[in-house]
Amino acid sequence: MRTPIAALAAFLAAAPCVARPDEPPCTPGGVIEINGLGSPEDDLARVAELTGSVEPHSRLIRRGGSSDEVVCAGADFPWPPFATPRAGPDDAARRGPTVRALPLRLASVWNWNYPSGDNDGLLWAGRGLSQLLAAGGEARWGPFSAALAPEVTWSENRAFELVPNGHTGTLRFANAFYPGAIDLPQRFGAGPFATWGPGQSYLRVDAWNVGAGISTENRWFGPGVRNAIIMSNAGPGFPHVFLGTSRPADIVVGKAEALVFWGRLERTRFVANGGHPLINGLVLTYEPKWIPGLSLGGARVFVQRWKDLTWREWLSVFQTLEKKGLTSEYGPTGDNPFDNQIASLFGRWVFPESGLEIYFEWAREDYNWSWWSTIREPDWSQGYLVGLQKIFRAGTRVVRFGLELTDLQELAGLGSARGVPVYYVHGGDLDYTNRGQLLGAWIGPGADSQTFAVDVFHRGGRIGGYLERVRRNDAYYWEVIERTQGSFSHDAEVALGLRQALSVGRLEISWDASAAYRQNRDFLKHEPNLKLGVTVSLPLTRS
Repeated sequence: MRTPIAALAAFLAAAPCVARPDEPPCTPGGVIEINGLGSPEDDLARVAELTGSVEPHSRLIRRGGSSDEVVCAGADFPWPPFATPRAGPDDAARRGPTVRALPLRLASVWNWNYPSGDNDGLLWAGRGLSQLLAAGGEARWGPFSAALAPEVTWSENRAFELVPNGHTGTLRFANAFYPGAIDLPQRFGAGPFATWGPGQSYLRVDAWNVGAGISTENRWFGPGVRNAIIMSNAGPGFPHVFLGTSRPADIVVGKAEALVFWGRLERTRFVANGGHPLINGLVLTYEPKWIPGLSLGGARVFVQRWKDLTWREWLSVFQTLEKKGLTSEYGPTGDNPFDNQIASLFGRWVFPESGLEIYFEWAREDYNWSWWSTIREPDWSQGYLVGLQKIFRAGTRVVRFGLELTDLQELAGLGSARGVPVYYVHGGDLDYTNRGQLLGAWIGPGADSQTFAVDVFHRGGRIGGYLERVRRNDAYYWEVIERTQGSFSHDAEVALGLRQALSVGRLEISWDASAAYRQNRDFLKHEPNLKLGVTVSLPLTRS
């Protein structure tokens, strides 16, 4: 009888009869078009990489605009109609101008009892029906490329019980637990509303493996599938200028990528004294030459009040990691009280010969005064994410098992004078949101989650299901609720869902239906919820 550890090891090592380490590198045999972060094509390409059917790369720096994935010649994968490989552009096509319409996309989400959303960008999935419509076009000419891809949303925004936050008027809709420290409203006003944004639009130039430009695209940093601690598409993208590598650069000892950006965040009317803070970030990745499939990286992001900026603050991401080593005008220690930093280290290791990938992200919401304080308290303000994906062959089908755990809450230090920073929360208009939605993990401040999913990829598309548990606002629970309502009052939700992606004629349709039970929602009461999401995508040009 095998132990659980031995059984898990056998499960992970079981070979699905795919690529072997001694096989030659991927020879390009075509491309598939990826239309957005988390789209069915994006998910499919990552799974296809585990079979050796797609050119491997780190996937640690990703953008929300359209892109192409290189398919390996002779790839043995059940490509569905909406992701059929096509020939890539030849040299003449790359030099000459090309213009194409982006797919017309309509995303709809319906919630029965309370708001429930995840990585849905500009869309805010309140109670009732919420919808997003996206369209646009893309142009390329030599090193220049651009896209105009505006989005429009509408939310029914039906009423549900709110937590009193001590405010009246518009501010009564503000965040229940940190109303003055995070622009994350409980509800966006008292009735239906509509909004719009430039979506995944950009203007860039790529030359000598350097890319630069302006963009409002979403950015995703790190290897997470369900969550990303530093940057995700849980909320809308923000306008920013950027400079970085166009593709992984050969640095003799491996490959590296880099990205630095400066952007401007927007606050809603549901937070007092909101402004337009600067967000400045740096991301670096490295793929060691001698360890195939391994990718490592790190990201550092600052949010700073625009009115307090000096020349130093525009380059904050290059400052020392020690607070006492900073140099600024704000005191003898050099600590700037008008900035908020969040940083993380992450990695991904792919084993195509076993159809397996493992990945992690370890983050800090604040940085220590010195290296000695880091040694004493390495877990200070930490958050982490770990996950894996494992595939098996089942005839012509590919079966994917996925597991991901995210933790953004910490118990140590509660009640002390020093306190513990809560992820994404910060006074002085320095919180980690844009237009009332999170920039990082959609589970939110002081939360943790566990997701287990099974999906089957076949010639018709993808079908599967998942089981997910999310505990929210646990930092607030330990500070306030546990002392007033007693133990066993956590805000915890369990959801069971089914999902599918398929083609109907020229339409690509994906749907996700789940039934959830949330115990002590916002520490108010137990509530069930039904959620149905449907996305319909129509390509307006043929390849």
